[in-house]
Amino acid sequence: MTVKEKKPIIILAVIILILGVSALLVHYKIPQRAIGRIRTRSNKEVTVYEEKVDIDGLEEPFTIFFVADSHICLCDERDAEVKDICEGRYQEFMRDSKGSEKNFSIVMDYVRKENPDLVIFGGDIADEATYASIEYIEKEIGKLKCPYLFLMGNHDFAYGSEYFSEKAYTDYFTRYDALNEVKEGCQIKEYDDFAILLLDDVNNQVCDETVDAIQKLKDSGKEVIIAEHVPILPLYGETDIVQRTNEVWGGDENGKSRVLMGDEAIYPKGATRHLIAFASEDDGPVRLLLAGHIHFYHRDKINENAVQVTAKPAFERGIVKVILY
Repeated sequence: MTVKEKKPIIILAVIILILGVSALLVHYKIPQRAIGRIRTRSNKEVTVYEEKVDIDGLEEPFTIFFVADSHICLCDERDAEVKDICEGRYQEFMRDSKGSEKNFSIVMDYVRKENPDLVIFGGDIADEATYASIEYIEKEIGKLKCPYLFLMGNHDFAYGSEYFSEKAYTDYFTRYDALNEVKEGCQIKEYDDFAILLLDDVNNQVCDETVDAIQKLKDSGKEVIIAEHVPILPLYGETDIVQRTNEVWGGDENGKSRVLMGDEAIYPKGATRHLIAFASEDDGPVRLLLAGHIHFYHRDKINENAVQVTAKPAFERGIVKVILY
């Protein structure tokens, strides 16, 4: 038999060998295991949404990471009365996102490696105000080498049936004193060329002290970054944020959003209306508004020179990276 005659036989033998090996791999589920390893590595990734903001007079870039909605729900016997609630929520996040505290840890590993100039925690870092959750959060945040700011979302100080109740504010809100430096519901963090306004969630509104804080910011002449938990309904141009939030959370009986602040959403009371007007001024100082709460990334213009960005939740390994330049 010539070499030319042998060639088809060799090719056929190779094909048979490949098919046989493939059959063995399928039988022993090796491809599935390999795919599993690939997925595990893929699941380690953090989704980063980058936003660049031009700040007048800023001499060097300043990087901010915004992290919200990790919804950590750990519990032990110190909070036995809400243990069943936390267990149910823990299993829910295990099913939907492979574990909220695990994903928060992965996000924090990424943050520590990047070591930004500042980290802002934008609310609902905990799902209930349990000691175990707060201690876990303190441990992870304590590993940071950079400064951080921490504001409160609606879940952070919820405790069973105590939700925006007087007891929630007096007994559970205060468990975060080591983390949260926001006083009276709002805080201004000033830098040489810009300022950050941090706002706690006060029953889906902002506190009355926000009005005085806004006036102080206007008097300072500095450009402003706002960070809060609940987003506003933008007044500038077209937006689909009401439609998108209603698809996820369901609207009220009139089709208004239940998770935004604004006239077609949660009706804004005095200070909240003042905030929305401040953020919406075309010739005003606001350059960016950061928020969480709605559990998906969204970007809208809020005035001629500024956008509102909502963060993909940390329980899905989302983060917003802001570069001021």
